[in-house]
Amino acid sequence: MMLDQTKKNFILVCIFAALFLGIVFAILIPTLLSIKKTAAESYKLRLILEQKYEQSLRSRVTKQKLDEIKKTIVNFDEFIFKSGDELKLITFLESMAAKHQLNQTIINSNLDKIDKDQVAIISMNLTGDYHDTLAYIADLESSNYFIHIEQLQIKPVFSKTGDTQQVAILDLTTKLYVNK
Repeated sequence: MMLDQTKKNFILVCIFAALFLGIVFAILIPTLLSIKKTAAESYKLRLILEQKYEQSLRSRVTKQKLDEIKKTIVNFDEFIFKSGDELKLITFLESMAAKHQLNQTIINSNLDKIDKDQVAIISMNLTGDYHDTLAYIADLESSNYFIHIEQLQIKPVFSKTGDTQQVAILDLTTKLYVNK
């Protein structure tokens, strides 16, 4: 039994179609899936590398800023009150009071026993001319120490004779960070 030419052609086309489908399913589809998987992995790797690059840039900038801060912090050494400089601080406060012709009395302080918060608290009472008192406060705020005025109270003093001199009493509580 002989096949006619049409059936032969049909069988050949079916064989070529089967070979084509075999090639597509055996080679092309796995290759495309592998390419897609590789592209996804490459994208993830690129993201990771970009993040690491940005981290390295940030760390480089941070290192430069740290070097600048280290250079600048040396200049602040004279402004920071250190444990052991209590006499220097008291002398500074007394000399400022004398400069402004004020009578100063330190009422309370923890300079001899600074707590774990590393904050020195000094309460003082100053008496003198009202304008000198204001000048004292201004000089205290512009001094080299980082002094925080916690409480300030100015009270006028009236004399029985009625003279026009403006005398004031200044009650002052300050806080000062202590570097150990």
